[in-house]
Amino acid sequence: MNRKWIEPLLLLILFGLIYFTPIGMAKLPVFSGQFNNLDGSLYSVRLMDVVISAFLILFASRYLIPNQLDRRSILKIVIAFGTVLLACSVIEYGWDALTLRVFNLPTAAGEVSDKMLLYTRRETLNLTILSGNLIVLTAGIFYGLARDRNSQIRRHERLELKNLEAEVKYLRSQLNPHFLFNSLNNIYAITQRNDDQEGSDALLRLSGLMRYMLYDSAGDSIGLHQEIEHLQNFKDLMLLKYKRDDPPFVDIQIEGEPENFRVAPLILLPFVENAFKHGIDNHGKGYIKMKLVAARDVIEFSINNSRFPDRVASQEHKGIGLENVTRRLEHLYPEKHTLEISMTEEEYQVLMRISL
Repeated sequence: MNRKWIEPLLLLILFGLIYFTPIGMAKLPVFSGQFNNLDGSLYSVRLMDVVISAFLILFASRYLIPNQLDRRSILKIVIAFGTVLLACSVIEYGWDALTLRVFNLPTAAGEVSDKMLLYTRRETLNLTILSGNLIVLTAGIFYGLARDRNSQIRRHERLELKNLEAEVKYLRSQLNPHFLFNSLNNIYAITQRNDDQEGSDALLRLSGLMRYMLYDSAGDSIGLHQEIEHLQNFKDLMLLKYKRDDPPFVDIQIEGEPENFRVAPLILLPFVENAFKHGIDNHGKGYIKMKLVAARDVIEFSINNSRFPDRVASQEHKGIGLENVTRRLEHLYPEKHTLEISMTEEEYQVLMRISL
């Protein structure tokens, strides 16, 4: 059975037990107004009660839980609450009226069915449609809140486990940083002796990148301007392998005041890595356009790069950077970010927004 049908089925069973158990356990004839279990009219009414109650619980738990408490969302919920409550109550009143006619029971005020006169000893149930639906709908809201809370806990636990696994993989892949920096210093000294200014500049940028990745990014957040500087260094290093007189077009535009923002470190790099990997071919053809806007407590980062459909990365070279950054965004900025990734035959597009 499809999992999405399990919850509705369980609710139907639950309300079936609630509504039909008192009737089944009764030793005397059971009446609710004119409806009774002798001719089956009471079962018809109760069956509609089961369906409506299950629907109200599902509706309230899925659509009456606000994502944020503001006037607009609360007003929408109140309108939806009242509309559904009245609509379901009208349906039940109509079903009751139809049942009375189908089973040829009295419909006029003050009339009493012959069965009520025949069975003076009987058990009585009261059906209060509007108030009953109000209680069920309210219960559905509490049920939805409890379900969402449980879902958030499970989701948080899964994210924590995935983050732990990612950290373990990262630690396993790390080289000894002291050995690495010493080696870079030695190579830098060699380039200085040979007057290789381009090689010296490249090594300095690489050293800065590694220091950022190993030490500066160890905290929970870092200045956005430092993250931008890191991207600039990465871009300059990646462009070294292309011809100086005919490099690919790579542009970074910065708007706003990034020095006033802090973000999770290395949150932008995977998108730029992916753009260089798939947006520039081996001959330096292609383009990458990046734009970062930091204003009004929102960071918006977009990156467009050329796409070569005939270039398909082999399975062993497919990175997990985008997958990991998606998980990090869900963990670090839950319900405070959007990530839109799209592509055409000629272009790959990423748009990320983070509310701080």
